[in-house]
Amino acid sequence: MMSLIVGSSSGQENRTVRVLTFEGNKIFHTAEITRWMRTKEMGVFHQADFQADLESLIAHYSAEGFLFAKVDSFSIVPLPDTSKVDITVAINEGKPAVVHSLSFDGATVLRPSDLQAKIETRTGKRFIPLLLEFDIKNLLHEYEARGYPFAKIVVNDISFAEKDEEQLASITLGIQEGAVARITELRVEGNTSTNAYVIEREARINKGDLFKGEMVGKIQRRLEQLQLFSSVSTPELYLKEDGAAGLLLKVAEGNPNRFDGIVGYVPSNQSGGEGYVTGLIDLQFRNLLGTGRKLSTRWYREDQHSQEIQLRYFEPWVASYPVNVEGEFFQRKQDSTYVLRRYNLNADAVVLGDFTVGLSFTQANVFPSEGLAFNYVRESHSLGIGISMLYDSRDNPITPTEGFRYRTEYYTGYKEIANSLVSSENGRNSTQRLTFDAEYFVSPLLRQVIAVSLFGREFRSANIEMSDLFRLGGAGTLRGYRESQFLGSRLVWSNVEYRFIVAPRSYAFGFIDAGYIVTPERSSAGLAGAEQTKFGYGIGIRLDSALGLIGVSIAFGQGDTFSTAKLHFRLINEF
Repeated sequence: MMSLIVGSSSGQENRTVRVLTFEGNKIFHTAEITRWMRTKEMGVFHQADFQADLESLIAHYSAEGFLFAKVDSFSIVPLPDTSKVDITVAINEGKPAVVHSLSFDGATVLRPSDLQAKIETRTGKRFIPLLLEFDIKNLLHEYEARGYPFAKIVVNDISFAEKDEEQLASITLGIQEGAVARITELRVEGNTSTNAYVIEREARINKGDLFKGEMVGKIQRRLEQLQLFSSVSTPELYLKEDGAAGLLLKVAEGNPNRFDGIVGYVPSNQSGGEGYVTGLIDLQFRNLLGTGRKLSTRWYREDQHSQEIQLRYFEPWVASYPVNVEGEFFQRKQDSTYVLRRYNLNADAVVLGDFTVGLSFTQANVFPSEGLAFNYVRESHSLGIGISMLYDSRDNPITPTEGFRYRTEYYTGYKEIANSLVSSENGRNSTQRLTFDAEYFVSPLLRQVIAVSLFGREFRSANIEMSDLFRLGGAGTLRGYRESQFLGSRLVWSNVEYRFIVAPRSYAFGFIDAGYIVTPERSSAGLAGAEQTKFGYGIGIRLDSALGLIGVSIAFGQGDTFSTAKLHFRLINEF
């Protein structure tokens, strides 16, 4: 179908190419053909490169549908008394190959019209072999998506009929669809501390389900998101002796428990003043007795006088249904102003693939410090009910390189203030709270990741107090500022990071953060109305070490210098 005639070129090595000429080419311009070749004018001539160039030339013609193109001849003429040569290549482009007919033998599950709709090799178009190979792979994926993973497609015949201006190609594909694959059993290997049923239920496959190609990646991602295993192999389909299909899930146990600590140093904003240390300790037990149950506790010191404590318990798959329940106790001591205690009960259910919906109940009580009633904070009692939605397609929850995570929550309820002076009956006011989180990860180049996130918070009520406000600033939100430096009833902030991946879980990064804060005017709560925009930026590094994941960053807020920059050190250890 293709031929190549090669002439003699011995003795011409290491000469310089003065002129490179092509004859007979009409479809492709000389400049385009030259770009396909390593041999260039005013470059050094090498025999091996030139032979490879001729083969590349024919391959490019074939890729454009000129399957009968060939090099009729070439000449390499040395110039007298010089070290230069002139090269001339005579090309016979031939007639283009055009698809005359495409037929499928053996197709019963999919009709020929369905098969044709899935491929790009069409009647009347140029016939390109590489495109046909790509089309065959697409058809196999289509069969796999319909529960036929053992389907095979071969090229039974390709014949050509020459016409005046083209070569007509008649193509026949032979299809062996194989048997439909239904999962009759799941087999788990590699688990030593995690119960097998925990892995099986997270796969979310029922016996008798059709095996579909996309379920392999979904199962692997679901198991990785449990953060219980050091590695999760791609699930493998196998056939039993009776011809039934099974799915093998291989895992390697990891360190299910996690310690997360952050130490930050905030310099004084006054000349000669002393700075102070902030910190966070987050301890998580994520696989109690190998059942997937979780227990976590968190302590956070915001400044010299304010701190938080949190206790959470997570119960997965209640009564063997894909419903997870979590209880939470939270307390915040705000310097000498008030104490906030909150109790949450959340229930989440997987409704479709990676999409989860939830229902929440919350109760909160605020106790002002003695002598502050009717001033900044008053004693209050709140109840609320909320709904949430979550979608998570990240490829890795610890160091994602691609994917999207979205979560939004909406709460409504009431807040009752003791001895309130507000005109509402019994001091009761309706409340609304909205949260929005979106994170997107993309890898534009090898070992480089762009991470973009956008967060929003809003609280609405006729009577807003300091204890109702959201807090912004610090290592976890708006870097370059003190922890919880800004208070607002409406917050929007964004983080943009450019990461250079140096190891599977290690990277260096630069970042830019931006925040928008709206603080309501409430004289009774000591709040002066304000609307402000803040920016932060900096650099950092995260390293995977024997101690765990160590992160160090330096962040600058607006107007900061190196003496006022915020330094953060973080350690995440799994044990």
